[in-house]
Amino acid sequence: MGRDHATHHQRTRTRPQTKAPLSNLAVPNCSFHVHAANPFQTKADYSGKEPCLEDLYICSYTPTLLALIRSRQLMKKHVPPSFVAIGQGQPGGGKGKALLAVDSELKLVHKLIPATANRTTISGDAARRAGALEALQGNTWVHLACHGKQDSVQPYDSHFVMKDEHLMLLNIMERNVPHAEFAFLSACHTAVGDEETPDEVIHLTAGLQFSGFKSVVGTLWEVDDAVAKHVVKAFYENMFKDLKDGGAMDCTKAAWALDRATQAVKTQVPLEQRMVFIHIGV
Repeated sequence: MGRDHATHHQRTRTRPQTKAPLSNLAVPNCSFHVHAANPFQTKADYSGKEPCLEDLYICSYTPTLLALIRSRQLMKKHVPPSFVAIGQGQPGGGKGKALLAVDSELKLVHKLIPATANRTTISGDAARRAGALEALQGNTWVHLACHGKQDSVQPYDSHFVMKDEHLMLLNIMERNVPHAEFAFLSACHTAVGDEETPDEVIHLTAGLQFSGFKSVVGTLWEVDDAVAKHVVKAFYENMFKDLKDGGAMDCTKAAWALDRATQAVKTQVPLEQRMVFIHIGV
């Protein structure tokens, strides 16, 4: 499986259980993803591997520091939560292979979202471009499970595969999404940038952040939908496990929840399918 390169500013935060103070680190113009740095050195007493970065820090990225600042400023607004899960596992017409785990992933997500949120699911024949655009515009939280395609030549033509027409990045960025908060992009290649133009990062994940989503989970390479659902399940369980009745859904927990999820599924999900997911934004 080829690993495409993406370029982002990187932020790391120490885990809450460590004694070190909470810290942030921005690394500009770097195509090496620090969250994927795993231990290769054995301890001196051969009792196991030395701790690696993912054992000590929670990693988050941002395409530009300005995008991160803007996302934080927009967090001051609060609106009632609404959640839409959009899935297209049978695009047909030569648009890609069938994604057999999409429907079960959508059901799982619906079950894990707090009942206090207005929950909607769009799938099958109903998962078309116009309906998906309307859902993105009308909801604060979004989960997308489908094929994703990055266009390195025409980045704004990068798209999610729907039943009829492609849902292109340009379509999304032209819409006004004033209340958008969080998006989970369970699709391939949604956070793949261009090494040659690191300061002009345009991909699906960054595009959603630029459009108004404050916090986004995207992917660096191909996703195996059969195992991705384990990460998705663990993510939403951690995202909402401490949410009390009437409590507010908080998208600023996303980086932490993704970190906890990838730790929780180590025995179920291969390393490359745990590292494929990254967090961008607040």
